[in-house]
Amino acid sequence: MNIVVVGSLNMDLVSHVPRLPKAGETITSTSFQTIPGGKGANQAVAAARLGANVHMIGKVGCDTYGDMLLESLADSLVNTGGIGREGTTGMALINVSGRGENNIVLVPGANGMMGKADIDRHIRLLEGCDVLLVQLEIPLAVVEYAVKLAHDRGKLVVLNPAPAQSLSPSFLRHVDTVTPNETELELLSGMPVETLSEIEAAAEKLLGLGPKRIVVTMGEKGALIVNADGATHIPALKVQAVDTTAAGDSFTAAFTVGMAKGMTDEEAGTFASRVAAIAVTRHGAQPSLPTLAEVDALQAE
Repeated sequence: MNIVVVGSLNMDLVSHVPRLPKAGETITSTSFQTIPGGKGANQAVAAARLGANVHMIGKVGCDTYGDMLLESLADSLVNTGGIGREGTTGMALINVSGRGENNIVLVPGANGMMGKADIDRHIRLLEGCDVLLVQLEIPLAVVEYAVKLAHDRGKLVVLNPAPAQSLSPSFLRHVDTVTPNETELELLSGMPVETLSEIEAAAEKLLGLGPKRIVVTMGEKGALIVNADGATHIPALKVQAVDTTAAGDSFTAAFTVGMAKGMTDEEAGTFASRVAAIAVTRHGAQPSLPTLAEVDALQAE
């Protein structure tokens, strides 16, 4: 079960504040944390903790944050040989209010320096994988290049289309599975997503562009899987959520692991729902991601 993740690595700089500041206002933080993050790194760690053999291709800076991100990946047994170093490490500057609201400024840093040559340099990793997992926090041209190389070699390709942006039909034809949330689905399909029937219709439109399945994550409403056989709703487990930061990343990674293990779409969706349910009961992105033993223990309850 070999998974290659091509994507971003960020250091999340999190300030906890009583409320979000207004324009021009200065307020005092109640606490501050530096937490390893980035959608690519989060998904790599999540998949590795669930038992997959994970290699990551990405880029961090030549600085202390870069050292910390590599260490965090290695601690979760993610293979880091595909991660280069250049410039400064990407960062996410995050304010979180006491009500759970947030605002985020993303500093691409080394992530924005990713190029096609970084993929070519590690082509053997793509050739040896079962699944390629990508997101959209590095230059789109690099994502498209990696996806085409993997598709041409008969690999499964999973796309988490975040942050949301328009994607060409030619790109989507090279993708097996797309895992948008409702906002991303609305942008990709150009259709409303207010109701479950609208979400299904929008997913069906996206399915018609080439992917084999669309897996829409809907928070506490669960997930909707749309494939050639129709639509399947996966309910969310009822838990007391304290931080939904890694909900989408953990679900996508878990669904990818399920596919790599040969699960059906519904089995993979149910597995991913359990993983996300555990992640949202813990604070932080990577610190919240569960191990396979923890998921199995939840299933046994």
